[in-house]
Amino acid sequence: MTDDDRLEADLRRAADIMDPVPAHLIQSAVDAFSLSTLDDELAELAFDSLAEPAAPVRSGGGTRLVGFTTGAVRIELELTTGDDSCRILGRLTPPQPADIEVQQRHTRTDALGRFSYDGLARGPFILRCRLPHMLIVTEWITI
Repeated sequence: MTDDDRLEADLRRAADIMDPVPAHLIQSAVDAFSLSTLDDELAELAFDSLAEPAAPVRSGGGTRLVGFTTGAVRIELELTTGDDSCRILGRLTPPQPADIEVQQRHTRTDALGRFSYDGLARGPFILRCRLPHMLIVTEWITI
């Protein structure tokens, strides 16, 4: 821990003791934040290869295929797990330009609607897909 980190921690403790945030304001902030995603389109899980044990997958046991749908947009993901990290290959159908974010990492689709992430930590995530006309958010999924 650096001197700056210690100073920040000390100042936070002092603020918590001398001027605590009232509980009703904390709840108001939580409520306001939850409303910030009210207009997001939720993409529902339409396919998961883990739920289809007999379904063939392209490669061995470390690969999982999932698909999300909302309206006319489909998000297809191939999740490949290694020893301590994961890779996501994805595609939007129909292909279109979009900004994609997963675990605070951002990328763009190519001309065919494809995108990928390497070296992600294993665990739960939500994928956000920002199209010109809407923001699509997937359900939580764990890799």
